[in-house]
Amino acid sequence: MRIICIGYGRLGAQLVKLLDTRQHDVVVIDKSRTALERRDRDLHAKFFFGNAIDEHVLREAGVEHADVFIALTREENVNLMAAQVARTIFNIPRVIAVVYDPAREGIYRAAGIETLSITVAGAEYLLARMEAGPDSDVSLQTAWERARGHAAAVPVPSVPPRAPEPDQPFYVIVVGGARVGYYLTKALRENNIEVCIIENKREIYDLVSQQVDCPVIFGNGSSSAVLEQAETRRANVFVAVTNHDEDNLIACQIAKQLFGVPKTIARVKNPRNELAMQRLGVDITVSSTSIITEVIQSELPSSRIRTVLNLHTGGLELMEYSLDSESPVIGKPLRELEIPDDCNIVTILRKGDAIIPRGDSVLQSGDTVLALIKTSAEAVVRTFLLGS
Repeated sequence: MRIICIGYGRLGAQLVKLLDTRQHDVVVIDKSRTALERRDRDLHAKFFFGNAIDEHVLREAGVEHADVFIALTREENVNLMAAQVARTIFNIPRVIAVVYDPAREGIYRAAGIETLSITVAGAEYLLARMEAGPDSDVSLQTAWERARGHAAAVPVPSVPPRAPEPDQPFYVIVVGGARVGYYLTKALRENNIEVCIIENKREIYDLVSQQVDCPVIFGNGSSSAVLEQAETRRANVFVAVTNHDEDNLIACQIAKQLFGVPKTIARVKNPRNELAMQRLGVDITVSSTSIITEVIQSELPSSRIRTVLNLHTGGLELMEYSLDSESPVIGKPLRELEIPDDCNIVTILRKGDAIIPRGDSVLQSGDTVLALIKTSAEAVVRTFLLGS
């Protein structure tokens, strides 16, 4: 059995010691080199340095062939994001994540992730639970919760997104009060939009609370108690712009699933995480790296493709394709072309004029085709219009 363990702190090290690493293929991932260089580490386990929320790191560690995925770091949001990537993107059959806020457990259990509020002393229990299999999950969990002196967590149903109420002021919650959150809030307030900032670093909280004309709450933006304090149930938009992708993802998920916020937006610092965060339910992701890269690519002299607009919702993009004499669609009426299913030609730009496409419209060399496409179909559309 291949077992991937995220985190080699006290709990991770205890678990690996209990596993028979000669019989099982045990892989450990940790973003701290110090943890991986420990002299007492298991000689038969494989160790990888990297951040487990990064798909590339997980692929390198062989996640696609894993039977069990266990996230045991001290950072709860890292555990939850890594577990969701493992479950949703790589379809690992058993995914277990350690959490420290029992109020979150129901949400992520509903998504197929086994959650545990656990300490180092629970390593033996974790091993027993993993070996017992999913059919024994309820009795084991009940025994564990009783041993800890409280009832097992009850799954929390998701709250459906609310429709905007016309008589209520438009309300935006911004998680993260550093530069991005500060300037975003300033811009929103200049447009008379009601805003509340949530910030969990004391020095930033002390500074920003004196500089913005809106409520500022000190606390964790993914904590349900803090979000209650911020009146998240009446928010129209929830924006998470901290420096940590996992914190932004979990905050958006809690806001949407527990409080029914209709629109969530997350800043993505590592562009590798952007697609995963979209697949995990964030409505709009914003990556400065991706934006700058697209701008540079569109300005290259040799570029024949330009992204005009990324709609995110629904995975749609508005793209420009510049045709030349080698384009396979030149000289043919649109009605005779086998246009890909996920593509709609919106406009043909020719010598400064915009042509509304009809069935008898014939594409010419030098035309620029404006097409609305599914992001997943871009490669097919590119080949269709420009050739290989």
